[in-house]
Amino acid sequence: MVIEREEMQEVARGYKEPIALNLGSHSALDAWQGQRNYGLRSIIYTTPGRARIYLQNPMIGREDELIEDLPSLVGRDLRVVNDPNDIRKDDDWRAVILILDKYSDIVKYVDKLVDLECLQIPNRAFSVYVGGDERCSVIEDKFPIPIVGSRALLKIENRGEIEKDYYWFSERAGIPHPRSYQFVVHEGGIRFKEFIDEPMLLKTEHASRKFEREFIFAADSRDLEEKVAREVEAGNLDRESLEMARVEQIVLGPHANFNFFFSPLDAGSDWGDVDDWFAKLYNVSVEEARICLANQLLSIDERRETILDGLKRLPSDVQAKIRGAPSFEVTAHLMMSLRESLLKDVHRYADRFLLACREHAYPGIIGAWCLQTLITWDRVSRYELRPAIKLDFTGGAEVRTAADYGLYDVPEGRDPYMHIPVTQDVALRHGGGTNVHMGVGSQYANAKYKRVMSTGDRIALEIKRAWGMKQLHEIVT
Repeated sequence: MVIEREEMQEVARGYKEPIALNLGSHSALDAWQGQRNYGLRSIIYTTPGRARIYLQNPMIGREDELIEDLPSLVGRDLRVVNDPNDIRKDDDWRAVILILDKYSDIVKYVDKLVDLECLQIPNRAFSVYVGGDERCSVIEDKFPIPIVGSRALLKIENRGEIEKDYYWFSERAGIPHPRSYQFVVHEGGIRFKEFIDEPMLLKTEHASRKFEREFIFAADSRDLEEKVAREVEAGNLDRESLEMARVEQIVLGPHANFNFFFSPLDAGSDWGDVDDWFAKLYNVSVEEARICLANQLLSIDERRETILDGLKRLPSDVQAKIRGAPSFEVTAHLMMSLRESLLKDVHRYADRFLLACREHAYPGIIGAWCLQTLITWDRVSRYELRPAIKLDFTGGAEVRTAADYGLYDVPEGRDPYMHIPVTQDVALRHGGGTNVHMGVGSQYANAKYKRVMSTGDRIALEIKRAWGMKQLHEIVT
């Protein structure tokens, strides 16, 4: 039975001192340091194989406390246990590392964690290791702990496995995303009904490592058929993985992850002149304006992938002689910024996506989320889409001229070229690249808040504000 938001809101209303609960993987270090920075107590649950990450990178100390003697403060503030029943709330600890045999064991202790007044901070590892299946049914049905985020939307990242995945929401939002191509699966691979003379990409699960994604790039449909056949023969793909694969156009341009934070507290606030003028300029209600203003851009990062990035550093003649498809497993992230004039389009598409989620899966997005894009240069007519279902908000008045896109040097009547952020993925939880901002903060959030503000900090700030305002129920599902 699906856990209703109202049930979790009622649980959160009863909390006297919330404790942040983090699955130890993915972006947990960023979340953990934010909780320390804002005076929240925290629990990291992890496994023996990954415990050393948190044992060797402890986030301890009181809020604003200068740390010099690290060992003594670790001894004072940090507890390590392998049974949640050993955690006493009245003890004088700031953080706990909980070591479990496997991540999914956390479900056995949900009653104890509610007694401790825990709030789960979702990340991709939480969805995968605790989720249970493509619908994240364990999280939706059997994890009765309030989540600071979007419980019912975690599953939409499982593209091709559920009907309403993030491509479905992108289409309803009317934002640019890669075109897909249909194919037939046969015993040795895939086959297209007709030749497609365009670069393309196959996305699916690895045959034996179900938590890893397999990416195959090809110059055209024939090239892809041949490469898939080789991967099937090598055992990296099988019929099951191909049945749920997606083949889409390759969008040429740099990869950029835009890390946002939607604050229900800010969406209900008066923004003075700003929300009035936003409503007037973009032909929306003041309520919609406040929702968009509360959808705050924090930072941008980009990926480094194994083995692709090593391959790109080789001379072209060597690249051409290397056989086999490279791996595209995300290995590292780097901080980046965006040409300022392009921010208007990123905000417009992010607001459309957020409002589509509110329209079709209320309350939609809460807290941290990430719009993952490829920024290409192309004709507007190829990518500028309209919502498949009418939303109250479409990003302002309908664009008719190049100037409406912010292009002021295009002759009237021409189909202009422009930079277009094309949505490649969407993560409706704490993004995977935000550890790059840990300790130094996020460039856009730092500037807005006049302090170091990573995504982990921003999550903790929202919890602290909601706790102080007795509004914890507004930020959970």
